[in-house]
Amino acid sequence: MRRNSGFTIIEMLIVVAILAMLAGVLVPVLEDSSASARDARRAADLKAVQAALEAYKRVNGSYPDTSGAWQGDSTGDGGYGYDATGYIPGLVPQFMQALPKDPDSVYPDATNGYMYRSDGTDYKFALNGTPESFPAGNPFFDPQRTTTAWQVSTPGGYNW
Repeated sequence: MRRNSGFTIIEMLIVVAILAMLAGVLVPVLEDSSASARDARRAADLKAVQAALEAYKRVNGSYPDTSGAWQGDSTGDGGYGYDATGYIPGLVPQFMQALPKDPDSVYPDATNGYMYRSDGTDYKFALNGTPESFPAGNPFFDPQRTTTAWQVSTPGGYNW
């Protein structure tokens, strides 16, 4: 008896079932790796802004001043952009080419995004509502937004 070279219905169902099981395992893994990559980019943004702010202070004697008010890219924080008139005044183009924007395209939104506050002496730069993980020992811990934000700041701006 000669067998047809094509798959039988049962063999096709087995293949489909195996592929469905693999997809069920791989989708969460791939989603976790995407979240980790976005958080790694956010951490890099914090470090880059911190370095640029310190360079700005060395040149100008103070940090970019927002008169103690929050400025950010979310509409709730003013909807500032990423250029010279952006949410950190005066940092672009001399100290950064552009201010960072969250790697997840859903941000900024009405309340979540990148935000900055300074009185010239102290500052706080926070990623509000965008980080996806809050590991123990996080070097970017935000005491005001413990489960929603990461931050870098001077000691005087830490609790803003």
